[in-house]
Amino acid sequence: MGDKWRLIFNPEGDAADLLAYPSALVEGRIAGKYLLSGEKLPDTIVIQGVKKKGILAGADVHVDRESAQRNDIEVAKYPRSGRGGAKPADTISFQELMLKSSRKFSSEEIDPDDPAVLLYTSGTTGKPKGVMLSHNNFKAECKLVERVLPIEPCDRFVGVLPLFHVYAMSDVLVATVYFGCSVSLIPQYSPAELLKNIAESGATILIAIPSMYIHLLQIARSRKASIPRSLRECISGGAPLPLEVIKEFETVFQTRIAEGYGLTESTSCVCLNKSGEGFKPGSIGPPVPGVEMKVFDEEDRELQPGETGEIVIKGAVITKGYYNSPEETAEAIKDGWFHTGDLGYRDEDGFFYITDRKKDIIIRGGFNISPREIEEVLYTFDKVKEAAVIGAHDKSMREAVKAFIVLKEGENSSVKEIVDFCKEHLSPYKVPKFVEFRESLPKSATGKVLRKELRDGYRDERLIEENT
Repeated sequence: MGDKWRLIFNPEGDAADLLAYPSALVEGRIAGKYLLSGEKLPDTIVIQGVKKKGILAGADVHVDRESAQRNDIEVAKYPRSGRGGAKPADTISFQELMLKSSRKFSSEEIDPDDPAVLLYTSGTTGKPKGVMLSHNNFKAECKLVERVLPIEPCDRFVGVLPLFHVYAMSDVLVATVYFGCSVSLIPQYSPAELLKNIAESGATILIAIPSMYIHLLQIARSRKASIPRSLRECISGGAPLPLEVIKEFETVFQTRIAEGYGLTESTSCVCLNKSGEGFKPGSIGPPVPGVEMKVFDEEDRELQPGETGEIVIKGAVITKGYYNSPEETAEAIKDGWFHTGDLGYRDEDGFFYITDRKKDIIIRGGFNISPREIEEVLYTFDKVKEAAVIGAHDKSMREAVKAFIVLKEGENSSVKEIVDFCKEHLSPYKVPKFVEFRESLPKSATGKVLRKELRDGYRDERLIEENT
């Protein structure tokens, strides 16, 4: 990897991250996923995409370092305890950097197309892949934001999302630096803390996920709290936000909400459905100026408005590929078009609609079934707090619909009640054959339900398992 490929991370997560991240980039380093993590690193860290030879040895294992060096093998020793624990090769912690660094500071000349950040996807369609985002990718994303969202240096952002995720990294951290705004950090999320932070900081822009907007509404209702009126722009992303929530939130907080759509590979937002005139419920909006979006069939032929296929994107915000994964890169990016894996269509006005993930489609009796369509129906049932739908095999090994339900606090229900409700609102072949009640659903850092973890026999392929 060499000196240039050094990751700086601060697993504790604090205000120093706001210095560590841009400093790393100015010095020509590449920032890793855990640079701005608000939580400690997990017990098991699996580094993928690294092709160099290496040895990770225990504290009492003797390694001939000279022989290893002659054979271009790196050696990492795992100490018994203390701060000097094992860490990825060619990395340095932020604390160590601060202790050893000189007060003299100089920037490095770099190619703007060189990677600035290496972010691993959540692996919703398979093993996590390292997305390489360049300096130009982030600059292009800021230019997109500038075209659709009026931002002034006097604006104040709320930093409530995890800054190691592309959503907050691009549209909160980098954006505030780019536009010269201030950001008020929330180290530990709670609805009450978020509401308090908005009021005390006089926040004008909130970038959050749907559940946070729902929580703010709930606490505003239950406590009849003093509602801050400083917010003028709110962006929701990561999952669909129900229309009734948008309407009520805008009334209570006297602001506007725009739903955004983007991916790690697109350096965050590439579409925006702004409330007000021209707003279309259920849509992710039109692509932002500077981004091209189309709908392709399985042969990569462009489809007409109203026809469902895979949404593809082209523009300066798109990654050049996955780190050390040429096959995955070639599969995802063809002739400059990034294949999102999202199924959807566009209407005559150029607004796009997501119908589902490409690999989550359930096929029953020759019919393609969208899990999201069933989930939307389940969410209208007044006892349901959360719902997720997947394909599961019945006794005949045919694919059937299975629904996972989280009930609202204090509510009781039965499989029959859920199935009967679905029968009233869905075609017979779409009605869940199996229903399972749970206390919670597995989710990613951005609140997206991970359907793959609900499937029987799920195994996290990121973990190293010991053969006994």
